[in-house]
Amino acid sequence: MKKILIFKRRLLKKILVILGVCSAGLMTSCAKYGVLVSTFYMNLKGTVKSKESSQVINGIQVEVINSIPYSKGLTDINGAFSINSEIDELDNKVNLHISDIDGALNGSFLSKDTLITLTANEKLAQLKENIDIKLVKNE
Repeated sequence: MKKILIFKRRLLKKILVILGVCSAGLMTSCAKYGVLVSTFYMNLKGTVKSKESSQVINGIQVEVINSIPYSKGLTDINGAFSINSEIDELDNKVNLHISDIDGALNGSFLSKDTLITLTANEKLAQLKENIDIKLVKNE
């Protein structure tokens, strides 16, 4: 009777060790690969102008801070930008950082951060147009 009890304890101990090793391996694989994030693509289009003169500004960098992966674009000679960005599906806002990277070539302007709110229709269409950004001259 005592031998059976010892055998059961050893068997139970081995089973628990195996289960412990398996659960540790499962937790490690989850931590390694992380949580799946659902995303969608959003095309952002707009114009960057001078706040004082309303003139369009060429060579301004527009960055989407909360995109996956990080995305950015430059304004063209008409001051227009278009960025296709991948964003977390739960985000209703797009965080933009606008900076003058060409120095004094097209005038010197201060950097700006702005938050753009997306409507349900814009998210469905995956398009946000007519983003009007005005920068202040750096004097």
